[in-house]
Amino acid sequence: MSLKNNDLNELIISLSVMLLAILVFSFVLFGIAGIRVVLAIIFISVPFYLILHNFGLSEGEKFVFSALLGPTLFSSLTYLLGLVMSFRIAIAAAFIILICIAVALTKYRNFEKAGN
Repeated sequence: MSLKNNDLNELIISLSVMLLAILVFSFVLFGIAGIRVVLAIIFISVPFYLILHNFGLSEGEKFVFSALLGPTLFSSLTYLLGLVMSFRIAIAAAFIILICIAVALTKYRNFEKAGN
């Protein structure tokens, strides 16, 4: 998907406004804990968005699938790693593992395209 410069600016502004509205709403209802939860959901969805970027999905599909895969698979991986190490270290390790998978998959796909 190629976005023109004007479309990209509009997308960034609209996403920023939506994120700000969600953060304000969660702060009003739940305080700092609400903001932390929203930011955590975004934080754990990023690796899956990067992984899904390598496949021929539209932006909406990548967003929805990463929002669903993030809390489920990230939590599972963190729990499994938490059985053998500290839970806080397991959170960081799970995030690093998933980012490394996304980077490796991107490099592999680029290498595969260059070879053909």
